[in-house]
Amino acid sequence: MTKWIMTATLFDIAYPPTLRIVARFEGSDEEARSRFREVLNSYDGAARKVTRREVFKFSDSQYLLRIEGRPMELEYMMQLGELIVDTQDPELPDSVV
Repeated sequence: MTKWIMTATLFDIAYPPTLRIVARFEGSDEEARSRFREVLNSYDGAARKVTRREVFKFSDSQYLLRIEGRPMELEYMMQLGELIVDTQDPELPDSVV
């Protein structure tokens, strides 16, 4: 089974970008993309009382999520990543080729 990770990077003018791991799991490519879409449609981050959601697609594994809610508007770069290198897994390479 392939290992996956989902991250959300908060963009706030007052602070440096903050990367947060949203989920880790194993599954096929199709399962990973389906789960990623579920997270995109439900992730609220620090927003309360969401009044609007906008999603901008950069690629199948990278989206910008804008959330309007209380107390502010938040922007997150949501990404899906596949584990491709693991020095302790004999089925994966030791380095990026």
